[in-house]
Amino acid sequence: MPEIRLIEEELRFKFYRGSQFCLAYNKGFLRYGDFYLSRPNFYPVYSPSGRQATAASAYRFNHHRSIFIGHANVNGVNFFHDNNPTRNNLGDIRLVEADWEADGTRAVLRTQNLWTAKGGAEMLSERRDIVWTADEQAYALDISSALASKVGEVVFGKDTHSYIGIRVADTMDIEDGGRAVNSNGEENEEGAMNRYADWVDYSGEVAGKTIGAALIPHPDNPPSPFFVRNYGTFLSNFTLREPYVLKEGETLTQRFRIVVHEGGADDVDLEAYRREFAAS
Repeated sequence: MPEIRLIEEELRFKFYRGSQFCLAYNKGFLRYGDFYLSRPNFYPVYSPSGRQATAASAYRFNHHRSIFIGHANVNGVNFFHDNNPTRNNLGDIRLVEADWEADGTRAVLRTQNLWTAKGGAEMLSERRDIVWTADEQAYALDISSALASKVGEVVFGKDTHSYIGIRVADTMDIEDGGRAVNSNGEENEEGAMNRYADWVDYSGEVAGKTIGAALIPHPDNPPSPFFVRNYGTFLSNFTLREPYVLKEGETLTQRFRIVVHEGGADDVDLEAYRREFAAS
């Protein structure tokens, strides 16, 4: 089996399977300019066959950056849309510390983030851990996000812009012939929007071949319906139906598995990936 490797660069971590570059985790860069990025994200994200599965910055809603985490209303501060010097309610998610290891069979990246309002006020600390494994059919990306308040009680407002999202490659979206389906068999925005499910898979054609990405929330997460759009974005959103209150001294931990795979949802055993993840 090709060896899994992880390489750190100045602004990103690069994940390899053998000699194949498979995905990168971008640290973010908060100074406005050529390298500006207000939140860490994953990009590029390739399928096992080397096809690009996500969009760096969507042609509309360009804050949908590949695979990303955020929330648009944290005590009134927006950590979902890109920061902007003319909008006083926008904040940044700043990576402040990271360590990593790769043993040939998996890569592990452990990070500490600060959710910081404009002006520098620190609102949340986040421990974000990432584990990546891969084979010839699919790559599994496990993400754990643990948030603790630095300002007393925090209200995550009811909002469509939350929490972990994927923006698939433009040719994969439903508007261009792709398909979204959840574990209940409900399809596309019309069937899967605002529904609870064990997973949602989004697949479509890239460079003449079908590939897909599935988002699997852990059963221990807060109840989280899915936000699904035909233009190519889908999210697991714990505040889609109601707000969430994080009390002082408590930690909000959410875990997710993302499976980037060859073929459509019917060509990969997503239930097996879900069961393994749920038991972890």
